[in-house]
Amino acid sequence: MTEYQKTYIELKKQFSATDGGPDSVRALYAFKEELEQTEDRQAKEVLVDVYDLLDFKKDAYELLCQIGKRSDKKTLKRLGVLKDYAESWGNHYVIPKPKTPEEKQKEKERRAQLGLPTFRYHPDPLETGAFEESADGVVCDCCGKTTRIFYTNPFFSVEEVAYLCPACIASGEAARKYDGSFQDDYSVDDGVDDPEKLDELIHRTPGYSGWQQEYWRAHCGDYCAYLGHVGARELRALGVLEGVLDDTMWDEEQKELIQESVNGGHLQCYLFQCLHCGKHLVWMDFD
Repeated sequence: MTEYQKTYIELKKQFSATDGGPDSVRALYAFKEELEQTEDRQAKEVLVDVYDLLDFKKDAYELLCQIGKRSDKKTLKRLGVLKDYAESWGNHYVIPKPKTPEEKQKEKERRAQLGLPTFRYHPDPLETGAFEESADGVVCDCCGKTTRIFYTNPFFSVEEVAYLCPACIASGEAARKYDGSFQDDYSVDDGVDDPEKLDELIHRTPGYSGWQQEYWRAHCGDYCAYLGHVGARELRALGVLEGVLDDTMWDEEQKELIQESVNGGHLQCYLFQCLHCGKHLVWMDFD
């Protein structure tokens, strides 16, 4: 057994023992980055396992294609399984690496360099997939200017709109021009009395894409920040599963469903965080 294999086995044990807790996920990511720096074949064989465990299915499949022995039946069987995941999941549902304050600051600086406006209720729309980047740029339907970052999630309007830039969303000009909204004003939590907050949410905040009608959570008298699609593994990796389950929104049966949810599966969870007390909440729906 190689040192790489011994390290992986130990990290996998920690991952299982903590039910995918934040520290075990950080350790796996650190090991992944170490393995990616070497051309050692034994390291790459273990890297396939690390990719697979963290749900980098596309990377696991492509690497195994490069180094795997096609004459080996176990390798062929694993390639078949990984190929299915790679085609259906890609790397879209990787277990997130818990971010340090320094990493969060770097992301904030990158968004500033890109010229992204600040969206209070959707702080990282590039990370969640609400915005995409185009090397060539596209023309915003609202302002007519070329933008390298454009909106991809639901926009509810009579007129069909292909591209919207972040600036036109943040200013409210896109919603005004097309008499549209980014979130259904009836599909939100109660408890927010300030109409300006609702206006900001539905007219000046990028929405998210759910299986069914998107729903926005609220807490402490304000709408929450949307953080992205998650399943139980992601919630455990972020260390927020117990907090999410402490929510009167859900009965015991629904809490069990949340604990069994898989990101990208038939039951999808969507993560929110209170802007005032920091509590995490989810919404969930079925495909």
